[in-house]
Amino acid sequence: MYDLIVIGDDLSSHVAAAYACGNGLNTLLIAESGLGGLNLIGDFIFNIDPTPITGLGREQPGLSVLIELGIVLPEDHASPLNTACQIILPDHRIDFHSDPVLLQAELAREFPEQADDIRDFYSIASDASEEFQGWLTEHPHLQPNHIQEYAAYLKILPYIVRYKYGAVHFDKILSQNASLEKVWEAQQALLSFNNEDLFSFASAFQYCAPTRGVYFFPQGKQFLFNALIEKIESNKGLYLNHQQVISITRNKTIELEIKSPDGATSRVSGLNLIVSTKSDALSLLQRNRKHINLSDWLRPVKIIYYPFTIFLGIATTCLPEQMARHVAIVADVTKDLYDGNLIILETSLPEKDRAPAQTKTSLTATVYLPDHREKYWTPDALKREADSMLDRLDIFFPFLKDHIEMSDIDKSIDISSASRKVISPKYKVRNSLFTSFAAKNNKTFYDNVFLTGTSLLSDAGFDGEILSGKNAALRVIQKRS
Repeated sequence: MYDLIVIGDDLSSHVAAAYACGNGLNTLLIAESGLGGLNLIGDFIFNIDPTPITGLGREQPGLSVLIELGIVLPEDHASPLNTACQIILPDHRIDFHSDPVLLQAELAREFPEQADDIRDFYSIASDASEEFQGWLTEHPHLQPNHIQEYAAYLKILPYIVRYKYGAVHFDKILSQNASLEKVWEAQQALLSFNNEDLFSFASAFQYCAPTRGVYFFPQGKQFLFNALIEKIESNKGLYLNHQQVISITRNKTIELEIKSPDGATSRVSGLNLIVSTKSDALSLLQRNRKHINLSDWLRPVKIIYYPFTIFLGIATTCLPEQMARHVAIVADVTKDLYDGNLIILETSLPEKDRAPAQTKTSLTATVYLPDHREKYWTPDALKREADSMLDRLDIFFPFLKDHIEMSDIDKSIDISSASRKVISPKYKVRNSLFTSFAAKNNKTFYDNVFLTGTSLLSDAGFDGEILSGKNAALRVIQKRS
């Protein structure tokens, strides 16, 4: 009998299990696909998640959780990237530096007529981001839960009003310059999971992500998955992957029937259950109740786009020398961003011991597609999409096609379909009626079942993925005490 069973492939589930184990709970983590954050295709290693890693700077929420877990960042990669990301338009290339002065100077150089407005916006956004981070640190569920927290919320209300007023003014500036508007939309697409409101209070936190710090590890997010699994196992927890949960029975205890890849079934039981909102197992709990989460009934989370990624092995010489690790490319500033108009790129570290002419790198190219399986997610449709992506990239990188050394579109299709349980889509989540936060409750109708996942804290971006796992584990830990 386990104290806690966690079901989920995503980072939140791994954090929840590691945090519970570290606090003395006998924990089982069932990772249904076991994909984690890394794939090896041929001789190339790929990070399957296109979202940049944030929240690992000094005194930031994500790093605080890792410190609690005893996870140390690799010494060579404990500092943020100097160029957090790039946004490339037909007539502009903007480097988003970690230094706020350089970042604003770069935008002013590209858009000199809007320079004063950009500086004014970043002034209020920086203050709002700092307040949001402080609130998130003190209130990791984001949404106030009792009268004292609502009283605390009133203290940040002036910052919320000031930011929203400034954002409305800046929105008018953006509406008069299509290129600048696409720069702001591309930032949101690259760094945020919630596309509902580009100018909510939480959006300031994402717009300031480059200056808060974006991180890159040689193994991508697999470094975090590996470190969390090691913590689980070192604290006598059990990690099972490639297991299918086929039934859940909930009474005073949780009874699960699981099936291994060879078809054998077994049963496990636990006192408490945490399940990821991305997991197929969630539907097993919802069969007898229409709504497992009252908050979802009042303010449902809607998935509007899923990522589709193609994985390419290329010669580094075909890329610009100053290309950032994370790049958002917008082909047409007059079109909607998600109408075949956005490609997000991530490059791996080059092989340092080879001459430049021989250096190879991994390149992922990601688009976001609506969840209409019969239209966008058939193999033929995805192959056409992959061809279209390469044609669009050829406009910005004319030597790319001739330097592709590995391309497996069928494998890319398989990985993109399977990784839905691991990586986060783009959500549409309405703000609370009483606050400006789109946070969701991780409680359910069951007193021993809790939720974890990005959709619960989509306003907090990548940081929310880590915090959501800790929040769920704390529910169980507090029950025990």
